[in-house]
Amino acid sequence: MKTPRSEQESPYLSPNELMVRWRCGRSSVDRIAQRAGMKRLLLGVGKNGIVRYLKKEVEAYEATCLI
Repeated sequence: MKTPRSEQESPYLSPNELMVRWRCGRSSVDRIAQRAGMKRLLLGVGKNGIVRYLKKEVEAYEATCLI
């Protein structure tokens, strides 16, 4: 039986989700992602564009930060 699309976990994370996950500000999320070399999915243009990060890349980055 297929799971409804709304219940499936997304392979992407938004900057706002990362703000909550990392407990930091949006500018910090952008800076960390850029320094880590994370790819961004950009949908749309300008202020109304949507940015998403690949969840696998976020998890891989977090794994490198564990000590």
